[in-house]
Amino acid sequence: MTTPIALICSVPLECRRLVDGLARAAEVEIGRKAAWTGVLDGAPVIVFPAGMGKTNAAQGLTALLETRTVRGVIGFGVGGAYDGSGLRIGDVALASRAVYGDEGVEAPGGWMSTEGIGIPLIDRGGRRVFNEIVLDAARVQRAADALTSAGVYVRVGPFVTVSACSGTAARGAEMAGRIDDALCEGMEGAALAHVAAIYDVPFLELRAVSNLVEDRDLSRWRLAAAAEAAQRAVRALVAARETVFAG
Repeated sequence: MTTPIALICSVPLECRRLVDGLARAAEVEIGRKAAWTGVLDGAPVIVFPAGMGKTNAAQGLTALLETRTVRGVIGFGVGGAYDGSGLRIGDVALASRAVYGDEGVEAPGGWMSTEGIGIPLIDRGGRRVFNEIVLDAARVQRAADALTSAGVYVRVGPFVTVSACSGTAARGAEMAGRIDDALCEGMEGAALAHVAAIYDVPFLELRAVSNLVEDRDLSRWRLAAAAEAAQRAVRALVAARETVFAG
């Protein structure tokens, strides 16, 4: 069997359809958490709901990469779209950059990123990475093309990772204003991209929009529908794996 692709999300709702679609499914333990191995549309995969937030995401992916070899990692799930992003509920987006939106210092003159305080989050072989992990542009484009060919409307742009989701329109505008052309926010993506960069593993982040970033109103959220849309998009990427993860 060829090397698997790791499909990592935060909660079981986001991967239930994928698990149900596995052939030769087997529940396994990774980092003391439940995951599933199996074959999805002819490809070996590991489906792993590692938990909500940056710590769970980083711990889960580190445990996975320390114990298993993978062809690549797709971080996926639902997210909130910023005003002005052009995204609507149910739309799918791919990250061009995974950005820590609130890592740094809240100073009297305003927020400063880790670059502003001069402390990189990754410093290896002369490569200094601060809040923004830039994803491989060619791979992101191949993934976007694969989704488009599969009939999935997709937008590409920066994703923001936060510790506390924006529950007001004002906070959303503040967070979006920190990163040019930010599309959406979630709670895990930059941590996953960070770990993948340390381990030199190909990484993509995909999210489907469950809500707009506005004054919090759960009656307008569509979590289940967004989770379904994200999983359909993940399956399209898995089906196009030979192209998406080429090179």
